[in-house]
Amino acid sequence: MEKRVGICCSLLFALILSAGLNSCSEEEFDAEDERKMIESFLKENDLDVEPTESGLYYIELIRGTGLPATTGDTLYVYYTGYYLSGRILDYNRNSDPLPVVLGENSVIEGMEEGLGYMNEGGEALLVIPSKLAYGEEGNFQMGIKPFTPVAFEVTIDKLVPGPEK
Repeated sequence: MEKRVGICCSLLFALILSAGLNSCSEEEFDAEDERKMIESFLKENDLDVEPTESGLYYIELIRGTGLPATTGDTLYVYYTGYYLSGRILDYNRNSDPLPVVLGENSVIEGMEEGLGYMNEGGEALLVIPSKLAYGEEGNFQMGIKPFTPVAFEVTIDKLVPGPEK
């Protein structure tokens, strides 16, 4: 457990430090800016990964040894969400895990997709383009500008099988 926490903290700290060069969190973006931000973030953090068909960048940090997540399962998720500049967007690491019923779209589309690739106990970094996050409109209430890509470090702490299993 200590090694896992150390790796996660180290990665998050490195991402936050290196992303400072990439900070545009207060500016308005367009689709071209977004593409460049994602490319820069991946390059600066030495992440050699291709996007999924939807455009999500899924980076497995720790392969979970539990059951694979499938539609209908309830996942208890810890997460830290941040802008690609490194500024924290939201997190629940110091509180209870977020229950997510996979397939009910209770979280942003990119997180929903990424969680579906994971197993219980797994941890992943999700680099999520705006079309799978808060869109070309952004989220005024959260202060998220249009075309803002985000990243989430997610951990499936517990998986409760759905009715189909």
